This record gives sequence, C-alpha cells and structure tokens, in this order.
Amino acid sequence: MRGLVLSGGGARGLAHIGVLEVLEAQGFHPDVIAGTDMGAVVGALYASGKTPAEILSVARSTPWLRLLDLVPRPGLISHKGLREWLSRHLPRRFEALERQLVITAVDLESGRLAYFAEGDLPGAVMASAAYPGLVAPVRFEGRTYVDGGVLDNLPVDAARFLRAKYVLAVDVTPEISLPGVPRTALGQVRRSIDIMQNHLTAARRSLYPPELYIRPELPGVGIEQFGRLEEIVEAGRKAASAARLHSKR
Repeated sequence: MRGLVLSGGGARGLAHIGVLEVLEAQGFHPDVIAGTDMGAVVGALYASGKTPAEILSVARSTPWLRLLDLVPRPGLISHKGLREWLSRHLPRRFEALERQLVITAVDLESGRLAYFAEGDLPGAVMASAAYPGLVAPVRFEGRTYVDGGVLDNLPVDAARFLRAKYVLAVDVTPEISLPGVPRTALGQVRRSIDIMQNHLTAARRSLYPPELYIRPELPGVGIEQFGRLEEIVEAGRKAASAARLHSKR
C-alpha cells in the first residue's frame, strides 16, 4: 500500500498540486491519502478522482481570499462560503471517494488528535482547516474542532493508520527563520503557531518517518498569499522533480 501525506500550510499547500502533477507523470499513484488543513482540501479533491490539472483549474478559478474572508480579526471567518465551495467540489461522504482518505483535526475540548475517514467529507475538511486565530472552531459531529496542524501538520501516522507501507510526505509547514518580529498581535500569534508547528512536525517526523520526504522551497510565502498560486505550484513541481521517487513500491 502506497500512501501520500499532504501537510497543512494555507496558501503554501497549493504546492501539493505541482507535486501531484510530477508524481502522476512519474507513475506514482497512491492507494491512501492523508491530509491536514490545505493538505486535506487538495487531498480530498485528488481522492475524489480529480486530476492534478483539474485541481489546478479549480484553484485558479477560486477567489480564495474572498472565499475564506481572510481579515485581521481573530476567529471571525464565516464557514458558510467554505462549506458551499467544498460541497460543490467534493462528494458528500468519504465512502464516495475513489481513493482512501484520512483527515486530521484537533478536538478543542479533549485536546486530542482526531482521524476522519468516513461520513461527512466537507464537514471533516472544514474541521481540519479551522486555523486558530483566523478561522472559528468548527462544530462537527457533536464536538468542536480546530486545524489538525495544531498537533500533527504532517500526518504520516494517519497514513500508517490506513495500512500504508510506503509513505511519501509533502511538507509545506511555514518556515520560522524570518527576520524581525511581527508588529501586530495577530501576526505574533501566527508566528508563534508557525514556530510550534515547525518543531512539532520535526518531532513527529522523527517518530513516524516517511520513506520519501519532499519539502518545496517557499521562502517568505505566507499562508494567506493565494495570489502567488503559480509560483507556489511551480515550487511543488521543482521539489517533486528533484526527489528520488520509487514509483514501483
């Protein structure tokens, strides 16, 4: 069983599309997909049967900033636009997908990581994408969830959960080596989350190492910079092309 893991990273996660283009061209077709945040969005689109070219077309036609209503007000983003978009582009349930998919989110009440692999697909994706401080927590199946990247931004363990033996992981976790300190309170919160995710991802990667690790070079690309779509996708293509892929595994 081959697994593909797609990390969270907001707009940076659009690099997954470029990676998928190269993987398909090289003959790598995953049996299972695990994703968090934007990795959950792209992973769900891919698991539904859309080709990388079709996903790129969707990304190009989506007004991401308007859809997500990204404004510098913590936790006030409406879920309505995102839910409608997901319902338009995805099946209603995991069971209708062409590939197995597992999505992670964090239970805000228990503090535990949750895996979703069946039932309401748009709801699970929304729960995984509820970035702290920007997107309000999502009430889903009787519990309250936030972004899976809070605990596990590169869910290799989730792919193993679906019995993947060979795992290829794509990591677009934001860098922490940026100069200066953000001036706004929201910017400082986001930088703190970036630092947390970076260290947690490194720690979990040592616990659950993938067989192949791909990290697109996205210096200075913020999670909200969807206007840099073409540049971000190209970074994914370059990173995947440079990787030593074992497509027969």
